[in-house]
Order: sequence, then C-alpha cells, then structure tokens
Amino acid sequence: MTSATTLQPTSQRSVTPRAAVPLGDRIHRLLAPLAWSSDRRIARKLLGFSATELGSALDMFRATELAETAEHRRLFLRHALDESRHAVRFKEVARRIDPTVRTRAHERVHAEPQDLYRVLGVAPFLAFVHISEARALSQFRALHRHFEARAKTRASPRDTLLSELFAEIAREEKVHVAYSLHLLQGLQSAREVRTELARTRRRLAWEAWKRAGARLGSRASGLVLALTFIAILPLFALVMRLTRGGLPKPGWHLPEGSRPSPSAPATQAHDRALAAARRLG
Repeated sequence: MTSATTLQPTSQRSVTPRAAVPLGDRIHRLLAPLAWSSDRRIARKLLGFSATELGSALDMFRATELAETAEHRRLFLRHALDESRHAVRFKEVARRIDPTVRTRAHERVHAEPQDLYRVLGVAPFLAFVHISEARALSQFRALHRHFEARAKTRASPRDTLLSELFAEIAREEKVHVAYSLHLLQGLQSAREVRTELARTRRRLAWEAWKRAGARLGSRASGLVLALTFIAILPLFALVMRLTRGGLPKPGWHLPEGSRPSPSAPATQAHDRALAAARRLG
C-alpha cells in the first residue's frame, strides 16, 4: 500500500532563509575590536556620540519650532527629547568607564546646531533624518551585538553595561527611522521619495569625502614638513659645506689685517694693574 505522503526532493522543500546581516553591521562589528579596545578609547567614543546626539537634539528642537503641522511638531519634539536623553546617557557611561577623558575639539563641533530644517527644507530634512538615523541604528545594533558577545565570553560588567546601553538606544533609533520615512512618504510619491533619498545619500557622501580630504591634507602637509626638516635641510647643509671652496666661514668677521680691540672690562683691568705697578716702583 502506497503512503499518501509524498517526499519532496531536498531542493524543493521549503527552507526558512537566514536573515542577511546588513553590510554596515558587518563592517562595524569587524572594526569594533580595534576601535573599542581600551577603556580610554571607549570613553572617548562615547563622548563623541554624546556630542553628536546633542547637536541632533538642538536641530530637532529647532525643527519643532519651525514645523507647520501638529503631527510634525509632535514627532520632532519626541525625537529631540530622545536625542537629549541619549547625549546624557552616553556621557554618563563614558564618565563611569574613564572619568579623565574629555571630548575632543573636533567632536565638540558636532554639538553645535546647524538649523538644517530651515536650510534644507521639509522633504530634504526628513530624508536626511531618515538616512542619518538608519546609519546610527546600524552602528548601535552592531555594537550591541559586539559587546553582548564579549560579555558572554569574558563576564565583564563593562561589556554588559555597553551592550545594554546600545540596545536601549538602538530601539529608539529604530522609531526615528520609521517615523521620518512615514512623514516623507506623506509629502511625496514613492518615486519622489526614492529620488530624494538618493540625492541626500550623494550629498552626504560628498560631504564625508570633503571632510576626509581635509583631514588627510592636514596630515599629509604635516608629514611633508617633517620630512623637509629631517632629510632635506641637513642634506642642503652638507652640500653647502662641500661646495664652499675658499669662501670664508659664515658669520661675522673682522676686516683682514685688523686687530680686535680689547673689551672695556679688559682695558680697565689692565689700567688698574699698570697703576698699581707704578705705585710699587
């Protein structure tokens, strides 16, 4: 008697695919062991995040003031309060890990408001918020997984604290990603949304390239100057010494045949000695 159940080939069976890990998450997790390798580096990174979150909060408060609809004002205000809390949380944990670390000068600039809502306009601002929050979500989610894995293997209270911190903030960043896209879709068609997001990504990539170029140029110019003083100047001095020929040595010289005049103290001492000798005679 033939069974009513028909076996399917392995290739035709339904298999639940594994969720693909986003590329950004993989990059952040790959770099995390280097960038977050010591208490000092961790505290410095957290203070940098705190400055960025503070600047974002100030921009969202400004957007709340300028928004024209009640829904926009409500969501912008919630976002601003979240970012303010994130700035405080990052700073608190940084102080617990290493109280001696201070925010670096180039990171303090991130805490300044840019008034992006007024500068960009509503739709570009929402596209900027969506992309920026999505990148932050990817980074914080990867760091949560990194420190969660380290906490399990090392039983480190510090790693547990960081894992919980990034998990907490990633949950709120996910809300920011969703609401900003929702508001953007309420203003534009699907095609216009795709165009706006693509335009914003290109602008952010260009700005990141310019910032990287400025940092690279500053370091390259410093390296060139250092090589000039270390290698070229001594070589130039050697060449000058070898090619001087019969030229006099550099510096001040008396005219040829002249005798140096005695200095005033020496002349006075000579006169006193001569006078003393005459009295004795």
